[in-house]
Amino acid sequence: MADVTVVQGDPAQFEVEVPAGYEITGVTGASLDSTETQPGVLILKVSAPSQRNHEFLISMERALSATNADAPFVSFKNAQRETGELLVEGAGSMEITATETGGLKRMDVKEANPYLRSLAHFPPQAAFRYHRQPNEAPALALEWVRFPDSSVLGAVAENAVITTLVTSEGKSLTEVKLLIKNQAQPFLKVALPAGASVLSADVAGEKVKPVEGTDGNRVPLLRPGFRPTDVYTVSFVFMHSGAPFAKKGGSEISLPSMDIPIDLLQWEIFLPEQYKVKNFAGDAMAADLVPPAFVEIDAGATNELMPEAMPVAGNFNFRMEPLLPGQLGGVVVDPAGAVIPNARITVTSDAGYKMNAATNVDGSWRVFGAPPGQLKIRVDSTGFKSWSQNFAYDSNRPGPVNTALSVGTASEVVEVTAAASPLNYDYEKEQRDARKQAQAAQNVPSSNVLNLQKRVAGVLPVAIEVPHAGTAFHFVRPLVVNEETNVTFTYKSK
Repeated sequence: MADVTVVQGDPAQFEVEVPAGYEITGVTGASLDSTETQPGVLILKVSAPSQRNHEFLISMERALSATNADAPFVSFKNAQRETGELLVEGAGSMEITATETGGLKRMDVKEANPYLRSLAHFPPQAAFRYHRQPNEAPALALEWVRFPDSSVLGAVAENAVITTLVTSEGKSLTEVKLLIKNQAQPFLKVALPAGASVLSADVAGEKVKPVEGTDGNRVPLLRPGFRPTDVYTVSFVFMHSGAPFAKKGGSEISLPSMDIPIDLLQWEIFLPEQYKVKNFAGDAMAADLVPPAFVEIDAGATNELMPEAMPVAGNFNFRMEPLLPGQLGGVVVDPAGAVIPNARITVTSDAGYKMNAATNVDGSWRVFGAPPGQLKIRVDSTGFKSWSQNFAYDSNRPGPVNTALSVGTASEVVEVTAAASPLNYDYEKEQRDARKQAQAAQNVPSSNVLNLQKRVAGVLPVAIEVPHAGTAFHFVRPLVVNEETNVTFTYKSK
C-alpha cells in the first residue's frame, strides 16, 4: 500500500522501481488511470495530476526455490522523503530469521498499520518501520527453515460469523458461529472477558455441554458418534454483564480469544435505537474498508450484473479472489473469452465515490470501499468499444462484474442504463435519497440478529431485554490467531 503526497508540481504519472525478479500482478487506486510496465519500472498514470494525495495498492510476486532471499522494497523515483512499514509472514510450518540493516527498526507486529496487517493470510512473524535516508537503503535478509506439515491437522476456523446484541443496560449477548475444519482437536478453549459466561453450545446442529475449567471455558468441537469428513459448524452463545449506558459516554465490546486460527472474522453489532454512536475504533475494521484478502478460489462464470445481450463467449473459467463486503471486482475478456490485461476500470457513484483500477495479467480487477446504492462501472481498453453499466450495489453481498468487450473504437460505447427520466426529474433530490438509502441499507440488521432475538425469547436459559429496534454495524478482521478482538465507540442519547 503506497500513500503518495505531492508537495510541488502536478505530476501526471509516478514511476515505481520494481525489485528484480518480481512480477506485478495487480494495481488499484482512486486516482489511477492506467499502468505501464517497463523493465524494472512500473509507471502509474493518474487521472487527476493536480491532486495532492494519491493511494495505490500494488501486488507483486516472485517464485523462490532457495531458503533465503532479500525482502523487496518498493521505491518511487524522485521521492524527497520515504517512510514505510514491512510485515513478514510465512506460509506453512516454518521458522524465519530476519536480519535488518539500513535504518530498519523492528517493532511489535500489533503496532503495524491495520490495513497492512489485513493483507496477511498467514501468521505475521516480524514487522519493521523505516525512514529512507538519502545515502542509506533499507535492507532485510530473510532465511527460513521449513518443517513438514503434520499428517493430522488441528482445528482451523475457515470463517467466523459473530452477532452481538447490546441492551441499554450495557449487557451484551453474543453468538459465535465457526465453520470448522477439524481432525483431532476435541475442545475449543475460549478466554471470555471478565463478567462473561457461556450459555449454550452446538456441534453440527446438536446441543453440547460447555465446560468451565480453572484455566478458562471450553466448547466441544466434537461429540459422541460424530466423525466429520468435511467442514462443519460449531456455535456458542455467551453473555457479558457490561456496564449501563449513561446519557453519553464511551463503551467497549470484546470477543474472546480462541485457541484456533480464524481465517476471516465477520462481526455484526446491534445497538439500541435510542443511542447515536460514532468514533468506532479497535482491532476490527469497518467491513467496507477492508482491502482484498489474497485467497484464490474458482469463481466460475456467474455474473448477476452482466446483461443478457452480452454473454461471454468461449471458455470463461477463471480464478479470482473472493469479494469481501464493500469490495467490487470482476474479469474483463474479449469476444473469444481471452482475458484483457491493463483495461481501465472506473467506478463512480452520485454521492461522490470514485475509484480507478486496471486489470492485471489475469484480466481481473478489484476496488474497495464501494458504498451501497447506485454505482456506475466503465471499462475502457484500446481496440475495444467502451462498456458502461449502472446498477444497484449491495455492499454486504457483493458479486463479480465480469465484462465481455466488443471489438471497436474507444469512441463507441456500449451502455446499459435505466429508462430515461422525466423532464422534471429532480436529480439533486435523487442523489440525496440515494445517499440516505445507502446509509440506511448499510445499518439494516441481518437475519443473524433476528434469529438471535428469537432464540432469547424461546430457547436460551437467560432473562435479558434485548432491543428489537436499533442499528447494525459490520466489522471484519482477517486472520485472528488466539487473540482478543474489541471494538470501542462513543455514544449519546438521541
